[in-house]
Amino acid sequence: MRYRRSAAVLVSLVALSVIAPAAQADPPAGAGAGKVAPFTSGGGVSAEEVLIASFTPYYTGEPVPACTLLADGKVLFSQPGSTCTVKPGTKVLVPLPGASCSDADPPPFFAETAAEQRACALASVREGVLQVMVSVDGGPSQNVLSDRFLTITDQFGVLSQPGNPFGARPGPTTVVVVGDVGVLRGLPPGRHTFVVSGVAFGGSFTGSWTVNVVAGADR
Repeated sequence: MRYRRSAAVLVSLVALSVIAPAAQADPPAGAGAGKVAPFTSGGGVSAEEVLIASFTPYYTGEPVPACTLLADGKVLFSQPGSTCTVKPGTKVLVPLPGASCSDADPPPFFAETAAEQRACALASVREGVLQVMVSVDGGPSQNVLSDRFLTITDQFGVLSQPGNPFGARPGPTTVVVVGDVGVLRGLPPGRHTFVVSGVAFGGSFTGSWTVNVVAGADR
């Protein structure tokens, strides 16, 4: 599932593990279970922070863990093929396609200013992401190709390392990310699997995740 630019190219959110949680009212247990909703924020973590932390390792080459619990265990981000264990009430992020443009990327992802990077990344998503479907626990596929899931980051800086996965020029780099992020809330205790599939950036993709919801679980 390593299609060229995907917020679900499924990378680590280690940087978010130190974000302090914010008090929020969660939906009742089981409410919306099996239905992917747009993720804007949860547990003190915003969708913009998710995208920034998701794409940063593709410039820095940082290692990516299979399961990352954020905001004191309130939010889970995991990689395709992983099996993670969480406690009831944990929000499970659903990685969906996105794109980044920077002043160090090779074409067609090169852009210099913040406005140009935003336009570049947004055009890449509009033109490159053609279909995105999510199925939870073998249920009907849900079409999530919608601007309701879309987030655009402000310009941010990273230090691109030699040999980085995106082939960006090593050194200080400015980046803008445009991407979709979904969330599953209220999964009841038990074993759950969700599958993300579709067509993006010139090819088809499929990724599968397994989440065990267990009372008293830490990870």
